[in-house]
Amino acid sequence: MYSIRGSGIEKPFILDAHTHIGASYLTCYFTDKRWTAEDLIREMNRCGVDMACVSGGGLPHEIKWMNERTLEAVKRYPDRLIGFVRLNPKFSDVLDDLDYYVGDKGFKGIKLHPNQDGYCLLKEPVLNLIFERAAKYRVPVLIHSGTEPWTVAGQFADQAEMFPDVTFIMAHSGLRNDKHVLESARRVENLILETSIGGVTSPRILGKDRVVFGSDWPTTSMRSELQEIFNLWDSGHLSDEEALDILGLSMARILRINPRRVI
Repeated sequence: MYSIRGSGIEKPFILDAHTHIGASYLTCYFTDKRWTAEDLIREMNRCGVDMACVSGGGLPHEIKWMNERTLEAVKRYPDRLIGFVRLNPKFSDVLDDLDYYVGDKGFKGIKLHPNQDGYCLLKEPVLNLIFERAAKYRVPVLIHSGTEPWTVAGQFADQAEMFPDVTFIMAHSGLRNDKHVLESARRVENLILETSIGGVTSPRILGKDRVVFGSDWPTTSMRSELQEIFNLWDSGHLSDEEALDILGLSMARILRINPRRVI
């Protein structure tokens, strides 16, 4: 499906760092539709995506339901889906949920959405406890970005500086409206940019394993988000190594998993 002129690479390993089942932050407010694990797998197959990090999406009060559906999905497709637990620090049992899904059930990441759940990075004390657990379990934290005042680039950099043993992934790379993304990412090495909606930053600017592909499906088109990377690769703006890293190898290293073809 994706063949890059002159590269000799017909099918790279692709790992989508940001997908949802259920709904997503935007879709849950204008449709009752809920997407299933089977819907996600079909979209991955259509787009040639080998694996995907998945968290539950929907309205804030659906978080418990979201996480259970995600656990079911990961159990059903263990070679394709990688669980990220959706957490709200305002819930009294949030650390219990973290321990259960990451510690007991093997989820490999944490998803936070300060904008939807109504809190700011740096100003929610329970976040410190969540990040301490993330360091303990050695799992990355994927956080929505680009929405003032809840999640802006400078907050990400400050948070990453406070917790150098945690890998922070800036979902959407600031949504194209935060002018301080690159400046903030240069400050700390443990801040990773994810491409969905926000665009593709060249790893030459930040360094190896600092940019990862994500689609935020079903909010956006997985195919169109991928195509942006392939267009940059085909035009020579990304080298073979840079493109392959963004498409999946960097995220595989962050998650400490072996990349593998499953399609």
